[in-house]
Amino acid sequence: HQILFIKGRRGNPNHCGRHPDTKVNLVLLGMAGTGKSASGNTIIGKKVFESKISSIPVTKECQKEEAQINFLNVRVIDTPDMFDDEMAKSAKDKHVKKCKELCESDPCVFVLVMHVSRFTDGERDILKKLEKMFGENVSKQTVILFTRGNDLRQAEISFRDFLHDCQVKLKEILAKCDNRCVLFENSKSDPDQVDKLMNQVDLVLKKKK
Repeated sequence: HQILFIKGRRGNPNHCGRHPDTKVNLVLLGMAGTGKSASGNTIIGKKVFESKISSIPVTKECQKEEAQINFLNVRVIDTPDMFDDEMAKSAKDKHVKKCKELCESDPCVFVLVMHVSRFTDGERDILKKLEKMFGENVSKQTVILFTRGNDLRQAEISFRDFLHDCQVKLKEILAKCDNRCVLFENSKSDPDQVDKLMNQVDLVLKKKK
């Protein structure tokens, strides 16, 4: 893929081929405990979403925060676990409606957050659930964000090898999203990982034109 964002946060926005007022919504989706809120904090560059280790979901409502990243005005929307089968349909519908309202005015990219070393039964049909919520073309607007990158480093497994050797069902999810994916380690502030995410976001935006 051609990389269209310049690395880092400085430089001439014209080099990116985009107007400095370009806006995009990044909707963080995923099951509880995958690291949605922590990933949101990494993307924004500071702690704005509550994130902690807990046996119960921490995020109860949709929350939005804004930042400028690589000359792009980014609204990051953190969400509760809308894939929780125990969540009442009325609550789920309310969260989906809120996301849609926040995304009405500007392009929307869904960031599906998954734990790199834990692929659960509940995630096997996660795209089907997403399609029910946001429409059958949602995969065309989705980037997969894997958290806990250190787990791979400790196991001495490269991200490329992980993707090559992962479960068939996970490969199917990735293929449906045109293999747009990134690896995050939220315990360290590495701007490179955010740049890589924004490159994938840019691919989605270019396809929508």
